[in-house]
Amino acid sequence: MTSLRDPHRPRYFISIAAELASVHPRTLRIYEEEGLVCPQRRNNLRLYSEADIKRVRIIRFLTRRQGVNLAGVKVILQLEALGKIRVYDLFDSDDVERFIEEGEPERAAADLGGRD
Repeated sequence: MTSLRDPHRPRYFISIAAELASVHPRTLRIYEEEGLVCPQRRNNLRLYSEADIKRVRIIRFLTRRQGVNLAGVKVILQLEALGKIRVYDLFDSDDVERFIEEGEPERAAADLGGRD
């Protein structure tokens, strides 16, 4: 796999990653604080990969579409990392894929300060 196609290669600053994931940059910071996403850092700048952006979209699917709180998301993602479950198997895989591909933008400025 070339580095240009490597989905784990960090390439996006937080503002671009937030736009690609259809979230506010503060949301990405909250997800990082909660240990849900771990962007690489260079010179104190967060750099997100395609895999990070996909993970953020999965988190958004779980919180927005399924109503899971961040603690629940953390458990689901930990179980998925251990190979015990797959998000795609827990929910309608077409719904998950559609949400992840198309995304769902955050509602409004009032939504920015709160946790998902």
